[in-house]
Amino acid sequence: MTAWKQQALVEAPVDEVWGLLVDPARFPDWSGETLKVTGMPIQIEKGSTFELTARGPLRIKSTTTFKVEELEDMREIKLRCQYSGFYSHWLLTEAQGNTFTEVELGVDQQGLEKQARVAGALHTKGYLRRATEETLDGLRRALGRE
Repeated sequence: MTAWKQQALVEAPVDEVWGLLVDPARFPDWSGETLKVTGMPIQIEKGSTFELTARGPLRIKSTTTFKVEELEDMREIKLRCQYSGFYSHWLLTEAQGNTFTEVELGVDQQGLEKQARVAGALHTKGYLRRATEETLDGLRRALGRE
């Protein structure tokens, strides 16, 4: 398993940050590699799935299924690609009108087919670090807080 975890303050209320994280249709607004999202449920809940088209580490465009693995309203969300094992895990805490975030991007291929291991090998620590920083910057831009 390879992962990068980072903590940051986002100068926006928790409900605004949460609103972006639980609305897959808005992912292209703040997640730099996401191109489009389809097949979204009306309401995101634990176990929900949707299709996400993005560019990965080699800028190769692919469409994969993501599943909501963890969901605690206004507090935690974890999404995982069902092909590569790539995941994003967000924890939010209210911080005097702002939002303290802990975000982890990583690859956990436990239980996945062998072909997923190739995709996982491309998600190096350096790639995940850059992706985490770009994701936080994109979130701030989408919230008008950069």
